[in-house]
Amino acid sequence: MEYKSLNKKAIGCMRLNSIIWSVILAVSGVTTVGIISSNKVKIPTAVYITLGILAVVMVVYDIVVPIIRYKRYRYCIDDEMFVVVEGLWFITKSIAPIERIHQIEVSRGPIDRMFGLGKVLITTAGGVVTIKFLENELAEEIADKLKNRINNIVKDQGVNNNG
Repeated sequence: MEYKSLNKKAIGCMRLNSIIWSVILAVSGVTTVGIISSNKVKIPTAVYITLGILAVVMVVYDIVVPIIRYKRYRYCIDDEMFVVVEGLWFITKSIAPIERIHQIEVSRGPIDRMFGLGKVLITTAGGVVTIKFLENELAEEIADKLKNRINNIVKDQGVNNNG
């Protein structure tokens, strides 16, 4: 079984997603401190130091984590099954037989579109497996190949049941 890695554009997409969430968290933290201090409550210096440390941690996280996720992310599709391996702290390996696929969807969010990427969402009897950060053409190609493979399985089952 040969695993495939992602295009390097995936790092930029992961990084931008991470930065957006960091900004949302930072704005929430600063707003909360601002609201509390506007009510004439003295904020201890330790709170400001903690916020500064968190800001540094978030910047490092935004730089380093996408690289780690990129290096760990891989997928494989053969005639029988597809496998997706991903994770940061906990590595998840999702394995599903192709014959159990119920639905295939290609999705592109606004950040994905900025990087020319998309994802293939594969719904099976056991849940949804997503192959993320694929170039648009590759996402469409994978979806078409899976659809064709499913159609062949259905035809073969029809012939075997009737024959």
